[in-house]
This record gives sequence, C-alpha cells and structure tokens, in this order.
Amino acid sequence: MCLFGTTALAHTSQCLKVKTLYDFDGDTENGELSFSADEIITVTNKDIGDGWWEGQRADGTTGLFPETYVEACDMSQTAAPVLDLPPPPIQPWGDPAPTQEQQPPVASDGNDWADDWDSSAPAANYQQPPSPTKSHQSLGISEASPTKRTDRKTTIKVGMNLLSTFTKTPAEAYILGECKAELGDTATSHIVLADVGPMWENSPEPFSCAVSNPVKESKFSGFKSFIAYNITPSHTDTPVQRRFKHFDWLYEQLNKKYNVTIAIPQLPDKQITGRYEDEFIEARRAQLQSWICRIALHPVVSRSEVFKHFITSKDDERAWKAGKRKAERDEAVGGAFLLSVEPPPNTVDLVVAEQTLDTHTKFTRSMDESCKQIMIIGQEQIKCYQGAYKQENQKFALALNSLSQSFELDERPVSQPLTDALKQTSFAFESIGKMYGEQAKSDWYPLLEGINEYKGVLATFPNILGNEKSVLDKQKDVRRLQLENKVTSDEMDDVTLRTEKVAYCVQAEVNHFQHYRVGDFAMYMKDFLAAQIAFHQKIVETLQKTAEHYKSMVPE
Repeated sequence: MCLFGTTALAHTSQCLKVKTLYDFDGDTENGELSFSADEIITVTNKDIGDGWWEGQRADGTTGLFPETYVEACDMSQTAAPVLDLPPPPIQPWGDPAPTQEQQPPVASDGNDWADDWDSSAPAANYQQPPSPTKSHQSLGISEASPTKRTDRKTTIKVGMNLLSTFTKTPAEAYILGECKAELGDTATSHIVLADVGPMWENSPEPFSCAVSNPVKESKFSGFKSFIAYNITPSHTDTPVQRRFKHFDWLYEQLNKKYNVTIAIPQLPDKQITGRYEDEFIEARRAQLQSWICRIALHPVVSRSEVFKHFITSKDDERAWKAGKRKAERDEAVGGAFLLSVEPPPNTVDLVVAEQTLDTHTKFTRSMDESCKQIMIIGQEQIKCYQGAYKQENQKFALALNSLSQSFELDERPVSQPLTDALKQTSFAFESIGKMYGEQAKSDWYPLLEGINEYKGVLATFPNILGNEKSVLDKQKDVRRLQLENKVTSDEMDDVTLRTEKVAYCVQAEVNHFQHYRVGDFAMYMKDFLAAQIAFHQKIVETLQKTAEHYKSMVPE
C-alpha cells in the first residue's frame, strides 16, 4: 500500500523506495535531482532538513529532491494504488495563489519552534480604512425589510443529489449547506456598509509588526544554518524570533483558512543560493516586513488565532506546540470560515452583484497587466542606468581627459585655464556616471519592490472572484431545480442567503484592497519622483559648478 506524506514513512532496515508524484526539474548546480512523475527513487538520506531528501534514480543519478513530491511505496505490492493528486502548482505572474486543495502538503520537523530567543525591534504606524457609514451604492443592496441573516443548519436534500457531482469548490459546498464546523473561539467577522460599499469592520485594536535584527543561527552542531528574524508587534512591544520556514507555515495556515474570499498575499520566493549574503538578508527582511504588516492591517486576518499565536508565542515550547496543533486542527477553514461571517441585514440584488463581479475582474486583469509592463520597463531602465548610461558618461569623461592631456602640450600660460577646466569637466562626467550606476537603488528598486508585492496580492484575486462566479452560477442551478419542484422554497432561500454572504465578503475584500491600493501607489510614486528629482538636481548642480570654470575664458 502507498502512503502519502512524511508522517507515513516507516523506518526500515532496508533502503526506502519512493514513487514520484510530479515532474521535478532540479537545479543540478545545487545538487538537486531531476525526475519525471511515476519514477521509483531510492532514498539515501532523509536528514537533509527543510523538506529535502537525498536519493538515487534507477540510472544511478543522485541528488536532492523535495519530500512532498514523492510517496512511499511497498514494492511487494503488484499494483499499488495511485492517489489522484493535482500537479504541483506553477505560479506565473497574475496566477491565483494555490489553495490548500491544490498544494502538496508541506512537511514540518516541528522540533525547532520554541528556541529561547529575545531582542527588540521598532514598530511602524499604519492607518486603517475610514470608519464605515451607512451606504448602499454597490451590489444592488436594498434597505427593504432587513432581517437577521444567519446560517441555518439545512442542506439541499433532493437537489443536493442532483448537484453533488458538480460541487467542485469549498465556496459552492458552503452555499449548498455542506459546510459544518465547530467555530469554538473563532472571532465573528462583521461586514458593515460604508460610503464605498461593504467593508470589513475595522479591528478594535489595530497594530503593526516590525521585522528586524536578522541573525544567522545554526543547529545540529552547525550542520544546519538559517536566518532568524525578530518580529515585534506594536501592541505588545515584545519580540519573538521566527525563521522563514515559520512564515511559510503561517502562510499555509492563513491560505487554508481564508482563501475562499480573503486575499492572503504570497510570500517572497524561497532562495537556494546566496541566502547568507548581507544584501539578500536585508532585502528578505524588508520583504517579510511588508508582508506581515499587510497581514496585520487586515481587520479579519489580524484577529485570527493562528496569527496571534505566530506573533506572540515565545518561550513556552509546550504552549507553542499546542497552539500550532490547534491551528492545524481548525475546522473553520475554506468555505466553513464563512459560517463565522456576519453580513449586514440588507438583501443583495444578485444581478447587480454579477455585474459588479465583472467590473472587478476586468479591473484586476488590467491592473495586473499594467504592473507587469512597469516591472519590465523598470528592469530595462535599471540595466540602462547601471550599464549604458553609466558607461557613456564615463566614456565621455575619458575623452575629455584625453583632450585635456593634449592641451597640456601647449605650455603657454593662456592655455592652462582651459586645460584645468577640461579636467574638472572630465571629473564631473565620471561622477555623473557613478551617480547613474547607483541611482536605481533610490528610485527604481523601491518602486519595483512595491509593485512586486502587489503582484502577490493580485495573484489571489482570480481565485476569489472565481469563487464568487461559481457561487452565483450554482445559485442559478438551484433556482432551476426549484422551478422543477426538486428544491423547496426554504432550501432556495437558504442558498440565496448564503450566496449573498459570499457576494458581501468578496465586495468587502475588494474594497479593502482598493483602500490600501490608493495609499500605497500614491506613496510609491511620490517617493519615486522625489528620488528622481533629487537625482537630476544633483546632476544639474554638478554641471553648474563645472560650468563656472569656463566663465572667465568666455567674453561677456
């Protein structure tokens, strides 16, 4: 029998045989093993760490590979059952963040979470969205006969038999009443009506998080090294220390819980080489700072138990592991999270909701494409700044210096001021070339880093908007069943109420995104233009100062 995942692997006296689940194009320069799906690999070392094993293919090739890309097989079975798993996710620009159902499970050794770490870090201040006021401008919200909207414990019985084979997503399962969960201490997430439409209710205790003081740590007597960062929430001012793998675990838990209707931005990509270079460590720290602050700014996600546990659990190893296991056992995930959402009592015109959805879809696609173009142009500009612009100015500087050396052959006193002025001009253009070479760090790098962060946010919206589209389509299917007398009026009403809740959640998430988008992009462009202005002013000042050397030689 084939068993999936690391927890199912048994230690035996003989070499472990595993079967590959997916294609893996390994980086041979880094000692990684490439293989195709359905190959048999002999595992030679499972103690590499960070989810990597070492193994050997049938052709004798050896190397490292991700343990989640394989399953252990009992080779004595003549026909081991093959699990019907999707291929590993590939995420080009703008693709949706992978859902829990789409991802191979991530293994965790669970043995290094509670080291006794301590330090301090500053906290930043962030502004919440404006306080909501009553408004009904979007989604076709009607004030007529508002009623308390709750999730009734009914499912479609007759209709479910007809629709169950087409139930593909957690969102669809939710509106058909299939989601059941013990909410326990899960906080209720309220949606209110603001001037811009539905919004998540602001957190009563907003806070931010600072990521600082990256330190290289090691374990297993130095065999394994990693970078640890201090995380300091502003409301506790007590730092905790986390590795990148801990951020990765948090992302997996948040994505599993909220991916139906809430955008969990993607983490920065993992790095295999150059992880301990100072420039990379600082860039990674800044990326994690932006990522965790965006999570802290979300009025729903920031109040989740798993996020609170991540930013506050510190010294007690038992408490940390208990909180970790509790998060991983959370039942209110995916479609079941919607059970904890309390929308406004007003009804929603689902026809208008569908039109609004179409508008949001067009907007995110257009923004995604525009950001992609800026990224491409920005990367080209950086190459020009550090290449052609720098080199051409320095070439001109060399030519001017050569000219000044030629003029030195004329030893008449009248020629000396011009020779000196040309030398100063040569120095000026050499300096300008260096300015171009360094300038991208002040303007293009920050701009592209911000837009790249939004790439991770935009990538989640196709999934979120697609969930709403599938829910609206499913509601129409149920409506047709009602017309055929296969679904009762009460069942139809329940489906409609749950569909409206999904529409409210998606609209609230879109409005949350739009609120911070305006502030973020205004800041990106303000800082970019300020850096450009300062850069060109410095060039102007350099040229003006150089021009002074020629004034005495030119008659008025």
